[in-house]
Amino acid sequence: MNKVVALDIDGVFSNFHFSFSEVANHLFGTPIVEDIKDVKAYRWEDWHPLTKKQCNKVWDYIDTEVVNFWLSARPLVSSSIFKRLKGLELSNHSLYFVTTRQNTAGASVLHQTTQWIKNLAGIDKFSVISTRNKGKIVEGIDAKFFIDDMPENIIEVANAVPNCMCYLLVRSYNNYFIDFITKSHKYKNVDLVYSVDEFIDIVERG
Repeated sequence: MNKVVALDIDGVFSNFHFSFSEVANHLFGTPIVEDIKDVKAYRWEDWHPLTKKQCNKVWDYIDTEVVNFWLSARPLVSSSIFKRLKGLELSNHSLYFVTTRQNTAGASVLHQTTQWIKNLAGIDKFSVISTRNKGKIVEGIDAKFFIDDMPENIIEVANAVPNCMCYLLVRSYNNYFIDFITKSHKYKNVDLVYSVDEFIDIVERG
């Protein structure tokens, strides 16, 4: 049976923190963050030497000087997981990559992201949607499964689409949310996963 699957990208499939910290290192000499396990909070200024003002300058530089920032991102998952996405495609699941990425220097964010996914996953039948309102998008595509690393996105989608099972991919910077989810009686359509493999297992079982 064809089911719609909504997938976040950065922090799930793509190592945004490494790419961003590389640019910050170039501008300010701050540490490069290669391992996502070293990320301690969402806001850089809460755990990293980068200040909020410096973060804004990094974004300005990415927007004007770093050509195809998103296309050059390192993956966070192995090739075997990308092959599993191909398996979902072949079993007629509809894959939507729903991201909050913005346009940068070079090609459009949609082109960069689409090409990045094609290069690594070898899939053809998928869509990329850039939005800051994931709830409306996931509702609009009538997704049955959703994965993200940001608790706020999980709650937004869970409220907007009660029939969609929403999975928080647990990271070191969002584990404060674990206790809330495990004790919540309201969000019956929210759960935790500790890997993308685990999420794909759930989707395959349907």
